[in-house]
Amino acid sequence: MHPKEDFRAEATPEFLAFLEEEIHQEPKLLTRAPIRGGIQIAFWSLRIYIVIMLIMVAIGFAHGML
Repeated sequence: MHPKEDFRAEATPEFLAFLEEEIHQEPKLLTRAPIRGGIQIAFWSLRIYIVIMLIMVAIGFAHGML
């Protein structure tokens, strides 16, 4: 087996130094990306489609109850 393929190998000093540095960092705040253009139109279209489908299901259910 090639040494790089042996996952049981000891951690290198470089990796341990990197890990120590990463562990002590503060987490970064996540922000939302602005939604623009065609993507915003697609999202609004999906919302409208869902509302129309819910109305159609409600009408179908009401007709089935009569």
